[in-house]
Amino acid sequence: MKRKRILIVGLVIILLCLVLFTGCAGNQEEAGDEANNVANEQNQEENLTGPVYGGTLRIVAGIGPNVLGYYPEMNSTDQSWTMPALECLMTISMDRKLEPQLAESMVEDPENKTITFKLREGVKFHDGSLMTAEVVKWNYEHAIETGRLECAEFIEEIEVVDDYTLVFHLRDWQNDLALRYTYVQIVSKEAFDNYGADYLRLNPVGTGPFVLEEFSRDVCLKWVKFDDYWREGYPYLDRVEVKFIPESTIIKTMLEAGEADMWNGPSVGEQLEMVEKGFARQSGWAGMQWHLVPNTVDPDSPFADKRVREAVEYALDKKTLVETLGYGYWEPMVTVAAPGDWGGDRVFRDYNPEKAKELLREAGYADGLEIELLAMSSGARNELAEAIQKYLEDVGFKVKLDIADAGRYFSSVWQHGWKDLTLTFSGNHVNQSFVIQIWWGHEPGMNLVSFNRTPELVEMSKRAVKLVDEADQKASAEEIVYYIAEEALVIPLYHDPSAFIHSGKVHTTYFKMGLQRWDHHDIWLEP
Repeated sequence: MKRKRILIVGLVIILLCLVLFTGCAGNQEEAGDEANNVANEQNQEENLTGPVYGGTLRIVAGIGPNVLGYYPEMNSTDQSWTMPALECLMTISMDRKLEPQLAESMVEDPENKTITFKLREGVKFHDGSLMTAEVVKWNYEHAIETGRLECAEFIEEIEVVDDYTLVFHLRDWQNDLALRYTYVQIVSKEAFDNYGADYLRLNPVGTGPFVLEEFSRDVCLKWVKFDDYWREGYPYLDRVEVKFIPESTIIKTMLEAGEADMWNGPSVGEQLEMVEKGFARQSGWAGMQWHLVPNTVDPDSPFADKRVREAVEYALDKKTLVETLGYGYWEPMVTVAAPGDWGGDRVFRDYNPEKAKELLREAGYADGLEIELLAMSSGARNELAEAIQKYLEDVGFKVKLDIADAGRYFSSVWQHGWKDLTLTFSGNHVNQSFVIQIWWGHEPGMNLVSFNRTPELVEMSKRAVKLVDEADQKASAEEIVYYIAEEALVIPLYHDPSAFIHSGKVHTTYFKMGLQRWDHHDIWLEP
């Protein structure tokens, strides 16, 4: 069951990676005028008269959903595309805190091991049925029964106190459970009872601001406003229409012809190209962090020697990598935490090829060291891996690139392990404490198989999940991040902020609150 959860949670990141890797392909131009780029990003904040009602938001993207309304079978890509219709008890705020959505409030009691949700009253589903505590309880219990709910083993009982109050009684309390539990998208129990899972798969019956009008897999997705939405005065838009088009050249043509308002999923090179043509780019704190991860599990691996791991990081000119391949949008990283996150700003090793050579000699590899670098294919190549290969070979490594298709790559990273070194990723979230538990902690949601969770790291991680105070959580997160950096268990490369391109007339908070939230009720378009 745990493996199933891992694969489901990870699928959106897998799909994002397939998009993000394409950003390394093509012309290696310098980034354009940064002042122009910033001006375009801030375009929607200037010359405004306020929100406008009406209009149709036209979105183009390369990848669409498969399941629209049956949570046990939805991956994170499905969830992101069904946010116009489906909502959760809690969500992420602009300042990266948990914020009520369908819940009116949430109270955690670590001592009594409970999480209490007070629900909003009078919220209706698209079929007219009411959202009550019994309905929400059914949603969670169904997610548990189908093996979809993360950390379900911690739940002893879900108690309905009254029509709008329910209490999660836990076998044990951890500071990451509330966040994990709030991602269940709440659907109508009445719709499930009347029509079953087959119906919900293609007909999301939620509480959101839009109702499904049409869905054609890999072609289009159309939404119309829900007139009985619980937020008074919303939504602003009349319609949201999405077209799924894998060819980026067609998408560019549509934007330039005024046939689309927003492009979801452009590579960094495509972002720069469109910005230079006068389009706006919007991003936020969320994104992908890319790393080299040595095989530290195998005691016979050369990377069991810390000096070899350190040599890799000293060999890499991250600043030049970012400038050359990231078109000015990537940010070099010094730890596994993104710049600005807890533990993300302390430098451990700067570019120093002579130091790298010295460490290799001390480790017994004066004549060089043969290694394999596993990376995922992007059109049979991976330019980032090729650039890394050159840097490593300049200091004495003899690098054989293993450029794998997505299936073999993820099978190696998540299930079977890799031989020497892999180019892979993590993602940032509400705070670094949660990121650690997902990626680097003692019971990870995303298990990098050949990453060694040492006894010291495991013990720090176990202590971290019990901390209540945010200041203590921050100190613990920094301790873990710095430990990983000091031991060179991971070689951080860069942070790639998620971003989209739009006409300059789209007003939305998308990506300002992470990857797991996209409010559709307050999107509006300039005439």
